[in-house]
This record gives sequence, C-alpha cells and structure tokens, in this order.
Amino acid sequence: MLTLYTSGTTKAPKTVNHKWNDLNAAIDCSIAEIGLTSRDTVLDVFPANTIAHYTITAMPAYRANATLVSAKFEANNYIETFKEVQPTYIALIPRHWELLQETNIWKDLDMSCVRYMVTGSGPVSQEMIDDFLSKGVQTVANWYGMTEVPPPVFIGYNSPEFDLQTVDEKRFHVMFMPVGFTSLHECYINGRATGDLFKMNPVRFVKRAKEANGTTWKTEV
Repeated sequence: MLTLYTSGTTKAPKTVNHKWNDLNAAIDCSIAEIGLTSRDTVLDVFPANTIAHYTITAMPAYRANATLVSAKFEANNYIETFKEVQPTYIALIPRHWELLQETNIWKDLDMSCVRYMVTGSGPVSQEMIDDFLSKGVQTVANWYGMTEVPPPVFIGYNSPEFDLQTVDEKRFHVMFMPVGFTSLHECYINGRATGDLFKMNPVRFVKRAKEANGTTWKTEV
C-alpha cells in the first residue's frame, strides 16, 4: 500500500491509499492515453508525494523511457525551463495557469512543441483551455477522477465538458468501473459517492461538495 496526497486545489490536501498493483495499472493506462514513447520529453512539476507524480507525469515517463525533467513549480522559472527543454507532454492545473498569467513573459510563450497536455484537479474553464491552444498546444485533455482512482474516469478534449464515451471498458479495461449520477447530479463510481457535483447535458464538473474520504473507489482498498 502507498499513501499519497491529493493536490489540495479543491479542498485541503488529503491522504489517499493506493495498492501498488492499481498504481501500476494506472501508469500503463496513462501511457496509452497520452501515447508516451521514448521520443517524448516530459516536464513534471508535481511533488513526489502526490498521486499526479505517480500516475500522470514522472512514473509514466519513466515507464515509457521518455526524457523526464522535474522541477518545483515557480511561474517564471517554469517558463524558462519550458523554453530550454521544449517538452512534448506537460500537466498543469488551473492554479498553475493563474500564476503563469501573472508573469510578464507568459503572453509571448510559444508552446507548439506540446502535443498533449493534461489538466484537471478542479473546475477547468474554456478560457484556460483556449489560452493554451492559442500558444500552440495541440491537445488539452481535461481529466477527471485521478485522485481516488486513476486513470481518468472522464476526459474532455479541448473542452471543460466531458464526453462520457471517451473512457470506456475497451480503452481502460483494467480500471473500468460503473459510473452514474444521482438526482442531485452527484457522481457515483463503483457504487461509491465521490462527493463531486456535476452540471449535466453537457456533463461538466462543478465542485466538490464533500472531503475526500481517504479511500479509492475500488471494490477492495
């Protein structure tokens, strides 16, 4: 069992326990979704004690034999490091974007080297997505469900809205679990309440109504 932390963007950081087998399966699924190969360069800013480090950036890069550059996030330094290493894959959450916007050099950054970017961990705006697309990022993938049960349960491509068919049993068969919504639009995964509220038709994450419960949404924890 490995204890990792949530990002703390929607509530205070919480510990969540994961089995190694589940983490390894999640890493493989992330590699498949991103299309990571040894030709990629990954720029990682997530701390090593977070779920994102294990299942979104560093460990997928390591498993795929990609080039990995890890650095503590500071907005100006991130931009300079980005220019130097020219990553093909990045992951940034909305708070990172807010901090990047406060710098004087953000507006002129060319990000056309990035073929795939992951975001999430909180409500994602179309404005944020469009900003990255305008800088040349080829695909901005909004992932939901990485905290308690990686890989993503839903994905929105270049949009904050989720297509419920983008993650299905065929593509993510190792991790697939039944997903549904209550009459109040709270998401249930594998029969367990997530505490997350959604807007429906189209599906869009709104907010977390409850604290993370320290477990995953799997049958066995």
